[in-house]
Amino acid sequence: MIIGSLLVLSSFCASASAQHQGDGLYGRWDRGLTLSFGAGPGATWLNGKADPNVVAEARFLVADVAGVVLSGRWGPDSGQHLFLGVDLRPLFPALFFLYKQTWNEFADLLLQSIFLDIGPAFLLDGDRSTGLGVGFGFGIPLYRPLTTVRGLWLRIAARYVNTDPSYRNTQPTSDRTQWTLYTTFVVRLGFKSKLSRWEPPRYRQR
Repeated sequence: MIIGSLLVLSSFCASASAQHQGDGLYGRWDRGLTLSFGAGPGATWLNGKADPNVVAEARFLVADVAGVVLSGRWGPDSGQHLFLGVDLRPLFPALFFLYKQTWNEFADLLLQSIFLDIGPAFLLDGDRSTGLGVGFGFGIPLYRPLTTVRGLWLRIAARYVNTDPSYRNTQPTSDRTQWTLYTTFVVRLGFKSKLSRWEPPRYRQR
C-alpha cells in the first residue's frame, strides 16, 4: 500500500513540479543537521476497531540519512506510550552513490524520505511496561524554503508496538500488540554543518 501511494503521488504531482529540477542533494550538504517537529491524528486498531488518537514526534537527522526519533501517542482506549528509536533512511545514499536520482525534486524527496524506525516503546500505564516498536513511512514535501526553516511536510506512517513479555518465544496476545496508522504535519529546521567538506568536487556549489 505504501509503494502504491508513492507511485500515485509521484504521477499526480510530476507535471506540477516538473519545472523544479533537482540536483540530487537538495541542501543536505549545506545544512546537514535537521531537527523536525510534527503532530497529527492517528488511529490504533484494537480488536478490529480503530481508536482515534494523537501522535507527536521529534526527529534529529544527519544528512537526512540517519538519526533518532522520539514519538508519543495519546488515545482514549489505546492508551499512551513513548517511543525512542533509530531513524534510518537508506534510499538517499543508495540512489546518490549509484547516480540513480530522478532529478525531479518532488519525486527524489519523496523516495528519499522513506524511513524505517526501530527501538523500545514505553507504555505510560503505571506498570512501566516496555515493548518493541517498529515503524515505517514516507514524507510529502509541501513547501521547501532552503533556509533554516527547511520546509513543511506531510508524513504518513505506521508503527507496530509489541509489549507482550513473551514476544521473543511465543505468539503474542492481541491485547498487547498494536498497529497505529498516523499522519503528521511536520516543520523541519536545518542547521549548518561541515558535511560539505566530504562532498565530491562535481557536486560542490560554485
